[in-house]
Amino acid sequence: MIIDVHYHLIPGDYKRENAKAMVPELLRMAKIMGITMSENLIIQKCSELYGDKDGKKLIKLMDNAGIDFTVVCHVDNADNELLTPEVNQIINKRISDIANNHQHHLIAFAGIDPRRPEALDMLKQCFEEFGMKGLKYHPDNGFDPTSPESYLLLDYLEKNNGILLTHTGPLKNRRSKYTEPSLLSDILADFPNLRIIAAHMGQINWRPWAALAAFHPNLYGDLAMWGPLAFGKFELFCRELRDIIDYVGVESVLFGSDSPIYDVILPVKDLIERIKNLPKEAPPGISFTKEEIDAILGGNAAKLLDLK
Repeated sequence: MIIDVHYHLIPGDYKRENAKAMVPELLRMAKIMGITMSENLIIQKCSELYGDKDGKKLIKLMDNAGIDFTVVCHVDNADNELLTPEVNQIINKRISDIANNHQHHLIAFAGIDPRRPEALDMLKQCFEEFGMKGLKYHPDNGFDPTSPESYLLLDYLEKNNGILLTHTGPLKNRRSKYTEPSLLSDILADFPNLRIIAAHMGQINWRPWAALAAFHPNLYGDLAMWGPLAFGKFELFCRELRDIIDYVGVESVLFGSDSPIYDVILPVKDLIERIKNLPKEAPPGISFTKEEIDAILGGNAAKLLDLK
């Protein structure tokens, strides 16, 4: 079984002008992989891949890549004046409807910025009316995940057996101090039964995440944004992944793609194949077992998501 725990579903049109904001990050990733891409080609591919009104693009991608189950999510940002609470809930509802229509293959996490005065009511609606099962945070938008406002949501999430998927690791021109994995230590202490996925495991700053995950079996990390490293700096990728497994245990590592964002330069099917082949293609001195790879690609997530 292959499970992707990190997919950004955009249930509507995606305009070319919005794609321009993605160009610098995608060019950076392409450079790591040694790929030359023009700005116009990136914008064209973003426009083709990102908007998905009914989830058909996602289901087609899953079929093509051999993915059995996907966690789909939305990202809220209270600083975005166009993203009013009403608009945000419309998007959450659309995503939940798509997931509910494909309940054997999809599960939906709500995107809610805890800085909103009505954030708790929004989360309750997402769970109790829409049927969503988790919460997606992007603290780099400018909020502290350990703030009192955030704790209101996390308390509800823990009591309702939800899962937190929160971005960790730096991003360009973002409030990255709020994405430090060490901030999760207070959350783990105050919500010991809350299951948490640290998206990206802090990226290059994965060791603080690993230090926490080694002591907290309810803390996981996904491999989203690690794809370009797996192709552009393969030996480094293998060495880091091996160290993560040895420090923390393979059971804490999940497969996440961040699709369709990086499919512009790296099809998720290719990334899955690269990870699948690690037992036979890892560099000398670094080894992975088939059991470890099976756990990362889906076994661990199946347990976390309570999939039968």
